Amino acid sequence: MKVRDLMTYPILSVGIETTVFEAIQMMVRENKGSVLVVEGGLLKQVVGIVTTRGMFKQVFAKGIDPRDVMIWEIMTPAPLVTIGPNATTRKAAEMMLEHHIRRLPVVECGALVGIITSKDLLRCVGGPKAGDGSPHGEADDSETM
Repeated sequence: MKVRDLMTYPILSVGIETTVFEAIQMMVRENKGSVLVVEGGLLKQVVGIVTTRGMFKQVFAKGIDPRDVMIWEIMTPAPLVTIGPNATTRKAAEMMLEHHIRRLPVVECGALVGIITSKDLLRCVGGPKAGDGSPHGEADDSETM
């Protein structure tokens, strides 16, 4: 199976001048555990990523008001580990394990085209069987992008 078969698009992204508070509001509204920081118009260039864990460590645990912090101040900056849409899902899993990450931006010709998460890969191999009554696609905010 290819990454393009499991990746999510559109993805949650913000510009570098977004405050952490604004990013949190978007993440809560969309039930996502991270946000990509991008520049550019239609062909967005990924310049970083911020996760809820990063926000807690770098903002809340220090008692800082998220309205006073810009997203670029706490993002993990590019170059990020990325993958192409035609790569195999096995390759995506190997990269996540190798780099100790749960999210891989999917980039084609330098442009952001999606994201694949460890939860997407788990659904691929262990998703609910037809007729078992399991909710497919439900996710908690700690694992989704």
